Amino acid sequence: MFYLADREEMHNIDRLTIEEDGIPGILLMERAAISTLEEINSRMKQAPDGDGRNIYSEKNRPLMCLVVVEGGNNGGDGLALARLLHQQGDQVQVCYIKGLTRVSESFERQLGIVKKLGIEILDTIPHRDYDVVVDGIFGVGLKREIKGVWKNTIDIMNAMSGFKVAIDLPSGVDASTGQILGTAFRADLTVTFGLDKIGLVLYPGHDMAGSVVVRDIGFSRGAIDKVSPVAYAYDRSDISRLPARVDSSNKGTYGRVAVIAGSRDMSGAASYAAEAVYRSGAGLAKVYTHANNRNIIGCTVPEAVLMVYDDEDSAASCAEDALNWADVILIGPGLGRSSEACAMVKIIMDRAEQPVVVDADALNIISCDLDILRGHKGKVIITPHMGEMARLTGMAIPDIKKNILKVCKDFAMEYNIIDVLKDARTTVSSGDKVYINTSGNNGMSTAGAGDILAGMIAGLIATGLTPENAAPLGVYIHGLAGDAAAGYRGKTGMIARDIVDAIPQVIRD
Repeated sequence: MFYLADREEMHNIDRLTIEEDGIPGILLMERAAISTLEEINSRMKQAPDGDGRNIYSEKNRPLMCLVVVEGGNNGGDGLALARLLHQQGDQVQVCYIKGLTRVSESFERQLGIVKKLGIEILDTIPHRDYDVVVDGIFGVGLKREIKGVWKNTIDIMNAMSGFKVAIDLPSGVDASTGQILGTAFRADLTVTFGLDKIGLVLYPGHDMAGSVVVRDIGFSRGAIDKVSPVAYAYDRSDISRLPARVDSSNKGTYGRVAVIAGSRDMSGAASYAAEAVYRSGAGLAKVYTHANNRNIIGCTVPEAVLMVYDDEDSAASCAEDALNWADVILIGPGLGRSSEACAMVKIIMDRAEQPVVVDADALNIISCDLDILRGHKGKVIITPHMGEMARLTGMAIPDIKKNILKVCKDFAMEYNIIDVLKDARTTVSSGDKVYINTSGNNGMSTAGAGDILAGMIAGLIATGLTPENAAPLGVYIHGLAGDAAAGYRGKTGMIARDIVDAIPQVIRD
C-alpha cells in the first residue's frame, strides 16, 4: 500500500518536515534537483552497464537543455537543476517568465547562484531545438486556471521537440483532482517527490505526466504519518492480504455466495458473476435466476447450485432462500427491472444481515427509491459505473468525474455503505479513506467486466476478508487480471471471458 497526496496534504508534509523536524527547505530543494538530474541522466546518457536505457543517440555530447521557471519553490527546484546540469558539462539556458509579483526566498537564493555561474537567463523561449525541456513553472500548489503569459509559454513548450521533463507535477495539472487548469505541460517524464500525487494518477492529469517516478528527498516519515493522506493505492505486495487457505478444509470453509442475477432475456451476467465468485476462492455459489436461464447457467457454470423463478412469488422465494442460505449475497448483474427483480431487491435490502454486494440493475432499481439503501442492516457494497452513479446522485457525469474522490467518499458516508465507483480510475470508500485503483487497462471497457468485479468482491468476502478490505483488493486484482488478459489477447480483442480466466493466474503469481 502507498499513499497518494493531494495539494494540501503535500503542503502540510513539507511544512511539518521543515518546522518540526528542522530539515531546511533549501536542502529538500537540492535533493529534488539531484533526483531529477539522476532521472534525466539515466535516460539521456549512456548507462554504464549498457542496458540500453538511454534515448540519446550521440554518446558523450553535452545535452542542450532549456529549464523554464517561475518565481516559486518549483522554480527554485528548476534553477537548482539548471545549475547541476551546467556543472556536469551540459549546455543550459533558463527562461524565467517573471509573471509573479512575489517570489519565494528559496527561488531568489537559487537565482543568485545561477547568475554567478554565468548560466544564460532569458525572458522568452528562443526558436531553437533542445535535447531536454524542463518544466519548473508551477508545482503542487497551483489552484487557479493558467492564462496569459504562462499559458502562452506552456503552449510553446508543448510544441517543442526534445525530451520533456516535469518537476514534481506538470504545470497546469491540479494536484488534488487531476483536472487541467486551462492548459498543462505535456511531459514525457514527471519526477515527483516524497509521495505520488492524486493528480498524477487520476485522468486527465495522468495523460499529461508521461512516466512518473517517485523519489524520496527527505520528507519526514513522522510528518507523513501525522498528515495521514486520505487516498491510497495498492501494489502487487498487497495480494498477500488474501486469506491463506488451510489443508483441513472443505467447500464450506470458504463461504457460500448467493448470486441473484440474470433475467428473462439475459444470462451472461449471471454466468460471469458466478464464475468470478469461484475464481476468487469462494467454496460454493448458488445462482438465483429466471427459469429461462436454467440450461445456460448449468452449462456455463456447472459448479454452481441453481434456483429459478418465473413469477413474483417464486422470485420472493428465491430471495428468502438466499437470506437463509448465503454468507454473502450478490444482487443485480443482468437482473433487469421487472416486478420480480424489484421484489427481490427490496427483500434483500430490507432483511439481509450478511454482506450484500449491489450491482447493475439492482442499483438502477434503488435509484428510483433511495430509501431502500438507507434501511440496510448488514454491510452493503455498491458497484456503480458513472451512469449508475449519476442516477443515484442526480449529478451530471462530467461533474462526478471532476470530483470523483469527493463524490465517492460523500455518498459512502451519507448512506453508511462501501462505494466502489467504477471509472478508468475506480475509487473505493467507506466514508473515510479513499482507495484509487491503478491496475487495469482500456481493454477492460467491454461487456461483462463489471459483472466479474462484483462476483470477485463477493467471493473475496466469502473467503474471509472484511467488506472494507475485499472491495479495494477485488478492484485491484480485477485490474491485474485485465492486464494479464491484455498481455496475451491485446487490448482491442480481449473480452470479459479473458478477464475471468486470468484471475487464478494473478492470484497464483
